[in-house]
Amino acid sequence: MATRKFKTPGPPVASTRQLRREKRKRSPVEETAAAAALPSTPKRKANKENEANHAENITPIKRRKMREQLAKDTVATTSKAVAANTTVNPTPCKSRTSKSGAVHSYGIPETERDKEAKAYAKYVLEKHTHHNVAEVPRIVASGIGASQTPETTIGLIAESMERLMAGRPLPRNSGLKRKLLMPYVAGLVKWRDVGPSVKSEKPLYDYFANFALFVAQCLQSIAVDGNGNTLYIARLVLPSSRSDFKPNDSNDSRRIDSGLDTRNPDAPVRPVSVDAYADMLCVLEAKGARDQGDEALVQLFMYSASLYTRQPDRRFLWGLTVCADEIYVCAMLNDCALVSPVMSISEASGRKALVSLLVSWSVCPRDRLGYDPTMERVYSGISSDSSSSDDGSIIDDIRYEISCYDDETEETRKYAIKRTIMSADDIFGRHTRCFVATPIDYSIGDIAMSGATDGSNPQEVVIKDAWPPAESPVLEDPRSEIVLLRKIRSEFETNPPSPQHIYPKLVVGGHIKLARDEGTQEIDTTDAIFQSMGVERLNPPPGNDKVEALHWRYQPL
Repeated sequence: MATRKFKTPGPPVASTRQLRREKRKRSPVEETAAAAALPSTPKRKANKENEANHAENITPIKRRKMREQLAKDTVATTSKAVAANTTVNPTPCKSRTSKSGAVHSYGIPETERDKEAKAYAKYVLEKHTHHNVAEVPRIVASGIGASQTPETTIGLIAESMERLMAGRPLPRNSGLKRKLLMPYVAGLVKWRDVGPSVKSEKPLYDYFANFALFVAQCLQSIAVDGNGNTLYIARLVLPSSRSDFKPNDSNDSRRIDSGLDTRNPDAPVRPVSVDAYADMLCVLEAKGARDQGDEALVQLFMYSASLYTRQPDRRFLWGLTVCADEIYVCAMLNDCALVSPVMSISEASGRKALVSLLVSWSVCPRDRLGYDPTMERVYSGISSDSSSSDDGSIIDDIRYEISCYDDETEETRKYAIKRTIMSADDIFGRHTRCFVATPIDYSIGDIAMSGATDGSNPQEVVIKDAWPPAESPVLEDPRSEIVLLRKIRSEFETNPPSPQHIYPKLVVGGHIKLARDEGTQEIDTTDAIFQSMGVERLNPPPGNDKVEALHWRYQPL
């Protein structure tokens, strides 16, 4: 027997059209009374008492204003609720993960990540940044092979710049051509006369670009000159053709002011397309006043961390800050940042110092620019179009080959990196990176995507590339991960069978060695960088946070 439930009959429900008709017929008093008779929704409840008290004085204009105010109050209440909900239980916001080394961030809005990054950059500035370090340019000033000394070249370019800015002819037998240099002189004069502050920082981009192009044009003219003024040039350092832009491989919405990149010595001297962090030598941060140096450094630290993410072959970084007519160069190592003394563009000595830096960057060995000498970028691709594989790792569109030296056998094996499964993402630290790679065994110069020439599938390996600290000689450190993995491998070889897929089997383990001018080799550490500066890394004096001289604790890369 079926059971049925019946609802108690209620008043007839009027249609929407009938309600509209009756509403047009009501007077203001009747409208208020009808509103009071309706169920108390939050909107009606909030204004019911006020409408009842002032019903006789409500005019159509007042009623419209009341509705507008009520609508504003409703919208404001809703926005506050959403904001509160976002704070307590944020909507998952997954960052772009189709990039090489992209950071997977869940549940943290970009604004919060920016706050954290800025707070950390301020901490770096306060606790780990050393100012007025005159030896910083020496990192790239030594180890230069040339038939003409760099000092002579630097002096010639600086003198030529001063002469043209003063309207005088170039030095005799300089090998320089006036018609090639004059297009940049007007910008140099404007930068010299800019003063302690400018209304907008945008003209500073062009001023610096003119300076860099002037130096590059001089170097290219000297290199091809037949008057005995020869100089080996490894590269041209050229400014970006874009300014105040978001790099297309960026994982956030930050915009950098400008950047520098390198080209072959015979490349055209002009601004170059620098669209991605993966292609930059360094970031340039500009400010409109001299007293904004610390603010510029904070932003430089924030932006430069992305260079580590996008460039797996970077050991340390360079950066430039331009504050009106003052410029600083910063070397960012794994545990400290070294800032040079000011180079004032309003003074001839400051202009010569900047010329010296750009010339040194153009002729120094590549490892002095902060690159890993064991990694070679063999394919540029399009750095903004990486893709993810089925296992979630990153398939790189920029290809690298890496040479791995084994400390035990003293042999070097070469691998082709297929994809990145972990990348560095901070300004300081070990900068650990992990790659999936295949061995290279070809004898021709083509890129080995598979790592084999007989069509077979080579065994894939995982390469862990890190710059850990060491408080004892590197090869004798008992805590070395390489030593421990080598011991595990030995145990499994002497006591078979070995458990599969529990411990990694070490194939190659070693440290990077740098070739020096004297034909010697040394393990690549922070101390090696300090030796190129001509200083020794020591413990800091007690109670002295910001030191003027070079005193740091011993901590190799």
